[in-house]
Amino acid sequence: MEKHKSVEIEREDAFVALPTTEDELVFAISVKETEPKNAKLLYDHAEHALLLRNKKHALILDYLNSEVQDMLDNAKLVHIAEIDYKEKQLMRDYPVDVHFVEQYPFDLTPFCEDEFA
Repeated sequence: MEKHKSVEIEREDAFVALPTTEDELVFAISVKETEPKNAKLLYDHAEHALLLRNKKHALILDYLNSEVQDMLDNAKLVHIAEIDYKEKQLMRDYPVDVHFVEQYPFDLTPFCEDEFA
C-alpha cells in the first residue's frame, strides 16, 4: 500500500470486469472498510484504471483486457459492485463517472478536493 499526499493507493488484486445487457461495465471488487463518496474512475485509454473511492482511498485496477479497454474508451459511467466474497454477498453498488486522463497525475489533490467536500 502506498500513501500519496493524503490518498492511500492500493492495488486491487481481486476484481472482475463484466458487461451488462445495457452495454455498461461493472467492476466487481472486494468490499472495503471505508464508504465511497463521489467516487470516480480515472482512465488513460490503456490497461490500467484508478478508482478514487473517496478523498483518502484509491484502487489501481491493473491489466485490463482489450475488450474492457474498448468499453471504457466510450464509457461515461461504470458501476462498482463491492462484494464480501467470504460471505458471498453484495455489500455496495454505486455508479462512478469516468474521467479520461493523458497520464495519471502524481498529485491527486485536484481530483480529491471539491467533489468530495
